[in-house]
Amino acid sequence: MPVAVTILDREITLEERRVGIPTNQPLTDGAIARRRLQIAIVLGASGFVALFAVFLAAGVVRAGAIMLAAVFGAYAVEKDRHLRRLASLRGDSMRITLAVASELMLSGALASDPELLDLRDGIGRAAGRLAAGLADVVGAECTRLRLLGPSGEVPVAAERDLAARGSVPDDATAAHKVLRTRRAVREVTLDDRGVLVVAMRRGDEVLALLEAVAPRGDRYRPVDVVQANAYARGAVAALGAYG
Repeated sequence: MPVAVTILDREITLEERRVGIPTNQPLTDGAIARRRLQIAIVLGASGFVALFAVFLAAGVVRAGAIMLAAVFGAYAVEKDRHLRRLASLRGDSMRITLAVASELMLSGALASDPELLDLRDGIGRAAGRLAAGLADVVGAECTRLRLLGPSGEVPVAAERDLAARGSVPDDATAAHKVLRTRRAVREVTLDDRGVLVVAMRRGDEVLALLEAVAPRGDRYRPVDVVQANAYARGAVAALGAYG
């Protein structure tokens, strides 16, 4: 598996460079979606230029404009192809991350701290209930529980989507901020949704992340952070006491 992971990482890095996504930052669905939007804008502009050339330009100007539009159109189509491959590679990477985490738990590699292992295992088994419970604490269109991968990944273990399925993008940007700052994050996504992420922790050790995404136009308030943090602490205490 290490060889496969190394090859996959190289392929992801190569595709990131081809589409212009920074390779020194965590790859997220949000980053891919933003780049895809930029490519769509380029493609739309190319179509507009082509229409302008056909109906309003003449002679050399028309030929030049059509050729320029064709070049940009081909560029956009090629970049979109690489973006689709990048999204597929990221999905493979997340599945490998979950498989590695499962192998570590089954092999006893984390057995140096049995209590921590039990808590993480309990969170994984109760992921669906924990995500659903968060929706009862703070208003949300979608709630998620994210586990922690061995290389800083934050794959979704469970999701409760109260809107049309798949309508809320999986953007892990706020989750990565929580891991960096060790504090709850309350911010607004690019598509104008409030997002709130808090850590489930034992002492200074982050066990998992709880994430709530509000409907478009809604924002989370400081009181929501307090309630979500209290819910996370209560859930960890309950899992520690009852498993």
